Order: sequence, then C-alpha cells, then structure tokens
Amino acid sequence: MKITAKQYAQALFESVSAAGDNKTKAVIKSFCRVLADNNQTSQQEKIIKKFELIWDRSNNIARAEIVSARKLSRETGKILRECLKKVAAGKKIEVEEKIDKSIMGGVIMKHGDKILDASLRRRLENFREIIK
Repeated sequence: MKITAKQYAQALFESVSAAGDNKTKAVIKSFCRVLADNNQTSQQEKIIKKFELIWDRSNNIARAEIVSARKLSRETGKILRECLKKVAAGKKIEVEEKIDKSIMGGVIMKHGDKILDASLRRRLENFREIIK
C-alpha cells in the first residue's frame, strides 16, 4: 500500500508535536530518512504543503497573500492587513507580500479560496471585453 502525501504530513505533524522543541530537528532528520528509504523524496513538496495545512488548522492560522506592482507603503499595507484580519474571522493571519509588475497597479489579495483582484491589468481586461 502506497502512503499518500497527506498521510506522511499527518505522521510528521504528530511526531513533531510529540517531540518538543529540542527534538524536532532529530524527528525531521529521521522523517527524511524514511522518505529516502521508501523512495518517496519526490513527494516532499506535496508533503510540505499538506503539513502546512495541518499545522495552520491546528494553530488557528490563516494565510493570505497581497500582490502589488510595487512595494506598498507601510500605511497601505497596514490597511490591507486589517481588511484581511476581518475576513479571517478571529484567526491569526500570516500575510505574504509579493511584487508582480505585470499587474501594472492596484492589488490582488488572496485568502483561502477567495481572490480579490483590484489590479489595473484586470480592469483593462474587463474594459477590453466591454469594448468588443
């Protein structure tokens, strides 16, 4: 029977949780050896993503992303983070800011399966569709 990435992630989460801070490194090293022994190292990216989901759910963490064409000012970043906190409904929110010059201006905010695309590129695409 093949072990899935989700099963590996769950096992790693339980092992890390039980180990405590001072033994976490040893647990991860041992886990990597198990992956290598089972020829499953190709699944490492999937396992990491599943592990993050389990960790976040267990620790009441929500992840979000803000994409802008250039670095946001401190004030703008703060306003957008506050907006995301409201959407996260009481969860601790971790926001990653990215820069993507192709959006030309505005922002794209992502939280879970929700996307708010207020980019200039999207507005121009919508305008182009209206003109057709």
